[in-house]
Amino acid sequence: MKNRKWIFFLVFALVCVLVLILGHLAWGAEPAETLTLEKALEIAREANPLILASRARVDQARGKLIQAQAEGLPQAYATLGYQKLGERPETVALGPGGPVGIVPLGYEETWQAALNLSQVLYSGGSLSARTEAERLTVSARESERERTVQTVENGVRKAFYGLQRSLARLEVAKDALSLANEHLKQAEAFYRAGVVAQNEVLRVQVAVSTSRLNLIRAESAVKVAWRQLERVVGKSLEGQYAIPSGDSDVDAFPAFPDPLSRAMKRRPEMQGLESARQAALMTVRAARGQLLPQVGLSASASVADGDFFPSEKDDWSVSLFARFRLFDSGKVHGQVVEARGAAEELLYRLEDLKRQIALEVSSATVNLEGALQRVKVASDAVAQAEEDYRMALKRYQAQVGTNIDVLDARLSLVDARNSKIDAVAEARTAYGDLLFAMGEGNSVGQKEAAR
Repeated sequence: MKNRKWIFFLVFALVCVLVLILGHLAWGAEPAETLTLEKALEIAREANPLILASRARVDQARGKLIQAQAEGLPQAYATLGYQKLGERPETVALGPGGPVGIVPLGYEETWQAALNLSQVLYSGGSLSARTEAERLTVSARESERERTVQTVENGVRKAFYGLQRSLARLEVAKDALSLANEHLKQAEAFYRAGVVAQNEVLRVQVAVSTSRLNLIRAESAVKVAWRQLERVVGKSLEGQYAIPSGDSDVDAFPAFPDPLSRAMKRRPEMQGLESARQAALMTVRAARGQLLPQVGLSASASVADGDFFPSEKDDWSVSLFARFRLFDSGKVHGQVVEARGAAEELLYRLEDLKRQIALEVSSATVNLEGALQRVKVASDAVAQAEEDYRMALKRYQAQVGTNIDVLDARLSLVDARNSKIDAVAEARTAYGDLLFAMGEGNSVGQKEAAR
């Protein structure tokens, strides 16, 4: 008997300790941070591989610009050399009567140190044009980077709204299962009272099973939506952040009086292609500059000795030279034709881009208008479906309505709620597409996204 009391006491003590530990862990655990759209965009700008790659391309262009600038600046080189000969170079000194001695011409072991300087004085405008071309190329790469950031931001918006939609549909699936279970309890109570036949209970049980299947699908859709958001953001998010489900209503979006003109002014591709075209024209000037005289200055100083560090024999020289291209078999002409063709190609691409922007802005505007109309219709449908389900359930409870009426009304209610969730998400996505088509960053759409 005493052993049983001790065992009971030990079990009770262990349970108390376990409860205290779990309570402490639960109290000390920090809640998951809420992931807002702004936070997701901030993470994407720092972790998305495409954005990082676009920054690397800008760095490459800047490196080429530095190289082009360096070609027109002074160049200095220092050299240090060592030479060993089989024998010391020497010659015979001749006098009036014949050889009079041996004259050394150098060292058997020679150390030499030299400093060389060079500077381009005139390049026919080739170096300045090449430098300007590289500067314009940097501007084009920066425009590409900006558009890449906008593309990623638009992808983040779509994935974020898609996740909110999946979470909202999950809530609808849970509510639908709860309503189905309540209906099943009512049907079973009627069956036990002998009011309805067993087939009505079976039909409701099938509806409950269907609701559970829909719940499983909704949970899977949420997991997939998390993966999609993580893919575009470039970082793992699930478990570290919590995200609220999508709102059921959409307020009015900020309007733009002339979205097409705004897009033509703000799209980075327009600026990028124009910079690339100007760079090609500068390349034409750089190629033509090679036909003009190339003037340069070089200077050198050296010391040589048989011992290290050399200091005995010193020498220096200064040279001024001019180089003329007399004949190159059409090499420069080919470079001019190539650069001019590139500039012409970019001009045509710029014209095609204008048409593409007009199409994107028009499509985004139409899609936004249609999405807002669907939100209004879906909102009315939800209100009607809720009232229809309430009436069908009341009639069934009063035994003046059928079981099928309740099942159909609940199915219509679930469809209406899901349709409204989809319409809201599509409206926000359509507005994001309009911002993207106009070349706007996320700053314009943050107020709407925060709603």
